[in-house]
Amino acid sequence: MTTLAFHQVLGRRVFGVDGRCVGRLEEAPAVREGTRLVVPEFHIGTAAAIQRFAAQLAPLPLVVARGYIARWDQIDWGNPEKPRLRCGVQDLRRFTRRASPRRPGKKDRGGD
Repeated sequence: MTTLAFHQVLGRRVFGVDGRCVGRLEEAPAVREGTRLVVPEFHIGTAAAIQRFAAQLAPLPLVVARGYIARWDQIDWGNPEKPRLRCGVQDLRRFTRRASPRRPGKKDRGGD
């Protein structure tokens, strides 16, 4: 098992097999397994950054951001300062984050 200190890889650019930047590593949700915390996946890209800071963001006009979710084994951690994908970007799960305030309609406000 590989052990990494997340603070050392947070914000690092993640590169694809073609050498192009896929996005920055922004989030690593941990789950408890017994007495250990395990990170089964990493969130990469703008959508992950918005997700991480969503509670602190002021309402923005419609912003649609995209990102990727990579499993632990889909990233080569041989050089933690320059993580690389072990698979193609098309093999990652995609996610989208909308950072926009929801404007209630009449029905939502109890109006006619």
